[in-house]
Amino acid sequence: MPKRLSQIPASLEAMQQWFARLITSPIVETDGDQIPTFSPDVILDIRNKIAPSPTLKSEERFGIYQQQYWWRLISVMQDLFPTLVSIFDYEEFNRLIAEPYLASHIPHDWFISNIGAELPDWLMTTSIKNKRLLKELALLDLAYEQLLFANILPPPKAAKYETETLYLQPFVLLFEMTSDLFSLRMEILKEKKLPLKKERRKTYMVLYRLHEESLFEELDPIVFKLLLRLQKGACLNELIPLLEKCEDVSSLFQTISSRGWLTQKPTIDR
Repeated sequence: MPKRLSQIPASLEAMQQWFARLITSPIVETDGDQIPTFSPDVILDIRNKIAPSPTLKSEERFGIYQQQYWWRLISVMQDLFPTLVSIFDYEEFNRLIAEPYLASHIPHDWFISNIGAELPDWLMTTSIKNKRLLKELALLDLAYEQLLFANILPPPKAAKYETETLYLQPFVLLFEMTSDLFSLRMEILKEKKLPLKKERRKTYMVLYRLHEESLFEELDPIVFKLLLRLQKGACLNELIPLLEKCEDVSSLFQTISSRGWLTQKPTIDR
């Protein structure tokens, strides 16, 4: 049998933990080039662990690492929440949302796109105006991001439609809303500001991927209920009460099939 890899030396592990703890600590002060600066005791600690370069002191080298780490995280946050960036602009988004959020939610996940997962709930703990609406828009931004990584499972065989349990594909997301936030989101991204008011009415929406494009549309309430059942898995005979209320069942299933929304294989995401 091959030998097991030896354990990490205690000194290396301690160095890794020290580096991670310091680089992920919030930046308090910077110099004219926006390079983080440190207190005298931290500078001494850095100099004891990191060698200087021919042109930079030890603390300057580390400051650049820390700067790039935080800039990368903030850049990811901007990409994850384009709607909030459009509302606040980049500078205000960084100051009011990205920086304070990241300071209290240091990433521990290898998948960097997960760093904003808790931001919608975090917004509700702040004093930012319109925070409930901002939370809803942040959830939509995360839904669009989710679609980029959603699995595409094998489609069902037409001959087995009547006997097998059918499921919605993971790239089909359903939303029950008090207003059409998808259209509102598009308006914000276009106008770069928050509209004065939103239309309030019960709305049923679907967000999905088709030909590498993210699309949304409003659904009839009966169709929404039908898709909601399929999201959990259902046989056609279980859907008969809902199908009887649909205007054109044949056209509905033709549309669903042409978009590849169905699968016979459930996913652990359900």
